[in-house]
Amino acid sequence: MPFNIRDYLTYFYYSFFRSKGTPGRLSAKRIILLVFLFFIYPIWNSYIRLGYYLDKVFFPEIKQSLDPAPIFIVSNYRSGSTFLHRLLLRDDQNTCLKAWEIYFAPAITHRKFLRLINHISRLIGNPIERFIKAFDKSLNDIYSMHKTGLFTYEQDSQLFYHIWSSFNLFAIFPFLDLSKKYIYYDQAVPKDKQIKDFTYYRRVLRRHQSLHPGKRYISKNPDFSPAVETIQEMFPNAKFINLVRPPEKMIPSTINLWASNWQAYGSPKENYPLMDVLKEMIIHWYCYPQERLSKLPPDRYQVVNFDRFVNNPKKEIGRVYAQFGLNLSEEYEKILEDETTEARNYMGKNHYPLSEMDLDVEKLKQEYEHILKDYNFDLQLQEEDPEPL
Repeated sequence: MPFNIRDYLTYFYYSFFRSKGTPGRLSAKRIILLVFLFFIYPIWNSYIRLGYYLDKVFFPEIKQSLDPAPIFIVSNYRSGSTFLHRLLLRDDQNTCLKAWEIYFAPAITHRKFLRLINHISRLIGNPIERFIKAFDKSLNDIYSMHKTGLFTYEQDSQLFYHIWSSFNLFAIFPFLDLSKKYIYYDQAVPKDKQIKDFTYYRRVLRRHQSLHPGKRYISKNPDFSPAVETIQEMFPNAKFINLVRPPEKMIPSTINLWASNWQAYGSPKENYPLMDVLKEMIIHWYCYPQERLSKLPPDRYQVVNFDRFVNNPKKEIGRVYAQFGLNLSEEYEKILEDETTEARNYMGKNHYPLSEMDLDVEKLKQEYEHILKDYNFDLQLQEEDPEPL
């Protein structure tokens, strides 16, 4: 398991000595967070490493496991990828890591240990379950973008927290000098580091699939959009779904998401910081996956129109399954029928202060029209565009 100790220390150096004028400027809340992370993270990281060491001792056969061939969902943030991901995972043929596995049980030893602890807890009145319910409730009170919790399926790119190599760190450490390379991952991250990052990721997925034999792994990570070339090299049999949502709704939602992150982890002076950076990211993440993946055959790459997917999940997922050569079971087909009837009930309708963001719907449509022309479908929104989970 690699670890970027130099980057780890650099992030904290920036936090204390180069944070002025950034969303991560020093404040009382910020100092408490940094002190907590500085002392707790090494303990947590040591726990993760211990699990992998014990796997080598007790489960040496993992080395012989076959590499997974996942289906990767790539997109910009706030494009409905969580809704698509969780709907695909209602098919019993599919699997993915849940939050508790990402953060506390990436190794087989971790999982067996935590299941033993949970079994003991049930014998004494189940205090752990009560704690988890209270924790999940508090988490959803703080983070209302979509339902989350320890037993929900999450972005498994959060595994890269283990090795301190992740664009997700930008939410906690909003320093462009340190995070911009992840916006252009394939071009800006050194090749040896790319290999280390995704070799680690592949080993975690290999462990998970050894516990779920015969199932397809479904990965959903917007921050994998700039890394699709690396992913193809590391997972030569992977398939890709590129979920595309029109910019005039996606961009305000993305800006709001990152503003909420920076408010949660700091005390920025601006309501909507670093908008130019976010727009730069959005443009590249719109263009790059299509540029790199469009030459793949239809059984490995499919583009999904957000509007069409939300209006008829059964039709769109059925189309993707057919193109990928996957079996659509009767049980899952019934789930999709029910979901198509209820889809819009699962999608909130948030409205953002576009004037405060200095955004205009018509200008966004015009600005991004040429960027999205390669997708070859009409991206005009309906009057009421549902807000993705």
